[in-house]
Amino acid sequence: MSEALTMKIKAVTVLRFARKLDGKAWNPVFRWHERQAPLLVIETQDGERGIGEAWSRYSDVETVLEILANHVAPALIGQDIEHPLNASARILIPDVANRSEWALAAALSAVDIALWDAYGHEECAPIWRLLGGSDGSAPVYASGGLYRDEYTEEDLANEVRGYIARGFNAVKIKVAGVSKQKDLCRLRAVRNVLNESNVLWVDAVNQLTVDSVISWAGLLAPFNVSAIQSPLPFWDVDGLSKINRNVMSVIAAESEFRTQIFQELLDKRAVTHLQYCLSLCGGFSGAVHLDGMAIQHGVTSTPQCFSTAIAQAATLHFAAARSNVVSAEYHCYHDHLSALYRDGVGVVVDGHASAGDWPGLGVCIPEVGAQADGSVISIYSDLSL
Repeated sequence: MSEALTMKIKAVTVLRFARKLDGKAWNPVFRWHERQAPLLVIETQDGERGIGEAWSRYSDVETVLEILANHVAPALIGQDIEHPLNASARILIPDVANRSEWALAAALSAVDIALWDAYGHEECAPIWRLLGGSDGSAPVYASGGLYRDEYTEEDLANEVRGYIARGFNAVKIKVAGVSKQKDLCRLRAVRNVLNESNVLWVDAVNQLTVDSVISWAGLLAPFNVSAIQSPLPFWDVDGLSKINRNVMSVIAAESEFRTQIFQELLDKRAVTHLQYCLSLCGGFSGAVHLDGMAIQHGVTSTPQCFSTAIAQAATLHFAAARSNVVSAEYHCYHDHLSALYRDGVGVVVDGHASAGDWPGLGVCIPEVGAQADGSVISIYSDLSL
């Protein structure tokens, strides 16, 4: 796209993704009975389309959908976008009574991702290249190891064997959802599958205390666990700092979106790996800013993802483009809509996943209706010039 050319937005469609799950997989906080996600499709005057995804709380997708449909889409329609970088932050959203700050942040993140996707199609270039990357290879870890009903330690070991066979050399599993002894048995089963060079992270889903992490650290040492994600509630920055400085490396904070909180985490040395979600933190534009902050503090980044192929592809493009990303989450349970990947996208080789050479995100925009994975895409709203 030349400097004189702009993307004029002529249509905006809000989609709901919904997939029923069997409820047998769970973490220390909840069971997965269903996954929903708000999706946003924009179309330019030139006929190019881009798709984005917004983060949502497990029990609240409606707030994000409503903001996208009734406030963001009308503000976006007819806009002339010269470049997607920070464009969503400049869209004037009318004040809305009782608007949720997190939901607006998620909605604008979907806009940013969709604009970058459309821009990639306009430029006939993958997003990782538009972000300044030299290739489309993203360092990733296999995110899985959830608790499951009637799931044995050998089942968990076989799950991890599958990740290694698929090309991963780093894995993250859940802890703090069962007794400490049972978790240690699970960790032993996983470590026996991995070799010494394979990275193992654990995710406590905010369920521990500083004291319990100290006791955990000694028990984790034989399994060569190199980092713990979300050991405490995200607001306990001082506690996270104590753990990160004195006990073991901390990863946080996946469900945060406020720049000042990330700044506090960095200033207080509360994280070794700064974690943020592109579909909540402002899309590519917001993630570039946060990664820049991390670099200034000598901290690496690890973008988070647990949703559909749209968010996962965005995560891969960002990780491929930014050398400060130590590893990006590649979710192996929440791999919804993976059939939308274009050829080669998402393929893992030697611990790196390909973001592909396709224009934009490298994912197809789904048709409305039933999908290959049993999920359903429905139209929430449709607005055009």
